[in-house]
Amino acid sequence: MKNKQLLIPLVLIIICLSACSGNLETVEGALIRQSTSIPSHTPEPTGTFTPAPTFTPTVTPIVILAPEPLEVTFMTEDGVELEGVYYPASENPAPLIVLVHWARGDMTEWEQISFWLQDRGQLVRNPDYNTTWKSSDWFTIDSSEGPLGVFVFTLRECQGGCKSYLPEKWLLDIEAAMLHASQLQGVDKERIITAGASIGADGALYGCAWMNQAGFGSCLGSFSLSPASLLTIAYEDLSNQLINSEPSLPVYCLYGLRDDASVETCSGIPGLVSVDYGYIENHGFELIQSGQDPDPLILLNEFITMSLAGVEE
Repeated sequence: MKNKQLLIPLVLIIICLSACSGNLETVEGALIRQSTSIPSHTPEPTGTFTPAPTFTPTVTPIVILAPEPLEVTFMTEDGVELEGVYYPASENPAPLIVLVHWARGDMTEWEQISFWLQDRGQLVRNPDYNTTWKSSDWFTIDSSEGPLGVFVFTLRECQGGCKSYLPEKWLLDIEAAMLHASQLQGVDKERIITAGASIGADGALYGCAWMNQAGFGSCLGSFSLSPASLLTIAYEDLSNQLINSEPSLPVYCLYGLRDDASVETCSGIPGLVSVDYGYIENHGFELIQSGQDPDPLILLNEFITMSLAGVEE
């Protein structure tokens, strides 16, 4: 009986401990679950920032071509290969004058004047008793301002003098020459001018007006020795395109009063710089000779300065 009394409290203690144990497990499980749901305050790793490499542009060196004339060839739109000579300027980029010859010769008519205009020590002042424009011993000092490149070329079928009269074909030659001139190394295509004698006077003016219409460069004026509307397009129409542009571009016209076609061509055009040399028959290159008043080469310098004045380098 006494043993039974002792057993009963023992059973109760065991039951109590078992119940408490279950509660502890429940509490501990709840605490564990609660602890896992607490958000972490540890900052998440961020991506590593790598600065972009610094870009250093490549500087293209400015090349100043040697003063010696360079022989070139170029193609016309109808597939004819033409020859030319480029006299580079002393700076890069620099303005360029395109010179067009007359029917009695080819690009060599301009050789001495080209050296004189280029003004880089290539001119040897030798006399030529047959053709005064090749007799550079009397040439005045080149007074044009700044560097100037020169480009000359020979029209088709005109080597040593033109063998045929090909005005429409020559217009294609002049177009090709102007395009090629604008692409020559060291040339500022926005500062191109032209000059010519006889058919070359008409051609030079045409090339200048055509370049401005085509839009691949800028021609800033044209200088004419005895033009006569010889290339199917009226000289007056072409000169008006330049004179009436904005700003107005200079056009010079030099002639002798016994050269009827040139007198008619150069007369009555408002804004044209018209210069007559009195009652003489001289035509084209024949106007370039010692003793002329005014000196045509001084007028050419004046034209170059006027054309390029105010144009930024």
